[in-house]
Amino acid sequence: MKRASYFLAFAGVILGALATVRLGAIVVAFATALFIAPDFRRARTIEKLVPIALIVSLITIALALPRR
Repeated sequence: MKRASYFLAFAGVILGALATVRLGAIVVAFATALFIAPDFRRARTIEKLVPIALIVSLITIALALPRR
C-alpha cells in the first residue's frame, strides 16, 4: 500500500506540473491518505494531525483554484 501511495504522489506531482494543478492536488491528497491509513489508529495525536492538515489544505487549494 505504501508503494502505491508513493506512485500516486509522484503521479500527482507530475500531473500538477504538466496538466492541471487542481487534479494534481487531489491525487496527492489521496496518496497521503493512502499512506497514513494502515497505521492511523496506532499513531500519536500529532502524527495524525499533520497529515490530516496536509490533506485538508491540498483539497482546499484544489477547490479554491479558479476553473479555466
